[in-house]
Amino acid sequence: MNKTLVLTLIFSSILSISCSSKKSRIPSSTDPLKDLISVVKDVENKISTMNYTYDNCTAQGQAYYEQLLNINSNDKALSDYNKDDLKELVKRLFTIRLKMRNKLSSVNPDNKDATACIKAAKNLNRAFRYLEDYIVEYIHEDNSKTFDVLSGSGEYFLKNDSSFNSYKDLKSGDVILSRGNAFTSAAIARIGETDAQFSHLTFVYRTEAGELWTTEAHIEIGAVVAPFDVHLAQGNSRSVVYRYHDEKLAHEASKAIFNKVKKNMETGKNIQYDFGMDYKKDDRLFCSEIISQGFNYASKNSVDIPRLKTKFNPGLIPFLNKMGIKVTKSNVNTFKTFSPGDIEYDHNFKVIAEWRNPNKLEDSRLKDAVLTKMFEWMETKDYGFNPRMKISAESTAYWVVRRLPFLKKLTIEKFPLNMKIKQLKLFLTLDKVGEIILNELIAEQAKYSEKLSPKEMFIFLENLRISDLKKYKKKKKTSKFHKWFH
Repeated sequence: MNKTLVLTLIFSSILSISCSSKKSRIPSSTDPLKDLISVVKDVENKISTMNYTYDNCTAQGQAYYEQLLNINSNDKALSDYNKDDLKELVKRLFTIRLKMRNKLSSVNPDNKDATACIKAAKNLNRAFRYLEDYIVEYIHEDNSKTFDVLSGSGEYFLKNDSSFNSYKDLKSGDVILSRGNAFTSAAIARIGETDAQFSHLTFVYRTEAGELWTTEAHIEIGAVVAPFDVHLAQGNSRSVVYRYHDEKLAHEASKAIFNKVKKNMETGKNIQYDFGMDYKKDDRLFCSEIISQGFNYASKNSVDIPRLKTKFNPGLIPFLNKMGIKVTKSNVNTFKTFSPGDIEYDHNFKVIAEWRNPNKLEDSRLKDAVLTKMFEWMETKDYGFNPRMKISAESTAYWVVRRLPFLKKLTIEKFPLNMKIKQLKLFLTLDKVGEIILNELIAEQAKYSEKLSPKEMFIFLENLRISDLKKYKKKKKTSKFHKWFH
């Protein structure tokens, strides 16, 4: 990463900011901050002593956010700091996030006045994590080094439990929140009312013999159990380990759902993936539902997980419906589900450790920016996906082949039987459009020696949309992505 990494507006990655023109590579600061480390220490002290009422939670959270936005690369760049100091800064930021998380435990999610507070806290938490990402990328400039999931030490593997040193120390009932590398992962991470940075949940089960297993639900194959090595091989970009306060109950929950899923697998029929994200039924399961249903079984429905649940924006209803989620204009304000990132703010789970792969952070950040803008266009400009003839034909063919006994094995790990043609079209088109826009963003970033800040990415993407829309209106075939997404 270039020595003059832009710190300006790093934190705007948590908001959907649109700008019509790009006047300057580096926006000017209205109130330049003299020292990044001092600022972070100040925020930590204020958060530690703040009386967490709904009003000051919202006001202070937004104030800290705006203060951090004023950091300008003309004032301070990462190259101005000793790398050892930056490593300590990452650990300090992690500590701040843990303190913020504890503060949120007193917030009543059913109180309407708490909504703004929760959103502000989530935004600030995500902002700090993005700053950590930039610093970790800067420190680990050598992309030839490999990083094993939930292994290693230092600033890319932050621990909140002294007894946890690697995945080998996982306990039965632990929950792993992770981020995959596909566009569908980026979409799932940003599907809710507030953006998240994670897309998947895994339930850990340790047998009496000490063997580590996982129980998961995947779009492609439904609910499955697998040795933990399979999870390691997935190569996620980030993972966080959570441990429920009642470890005995957590073990029983993990064991119960493990046995249920394993029993179905032994019949040759995996429990199908729940595209509707209805966490209250167990006939089909999505990844987060593996966790909540496990606790339902073990507690006889007395434990409701998670504490804070996901709600959706009305502007995404058409997209959500195509996915299979039964949200409407009449129920969008009351419809709730359990998205993976919700576990971040459930204080019944302790954060044990957080791991990230420095080599994959940039890819996740770029995809986050692309999906953030795509969802913004759907919400505010009525954008929708248009599969076109080739993708429509492919979707129909896959759907048919999946049902032919002598051919279904060829597609069994790509397209489940309960995936409808409209869902196939949606996911194939999402990947198509996402890749096109991502490649444009990568090409733009290659023009500069330093990394684009999130706001700069948003400015570019908005300008790209405007220019490509003009081409689409003039001659559809010449547009880069509007022929599939407009």
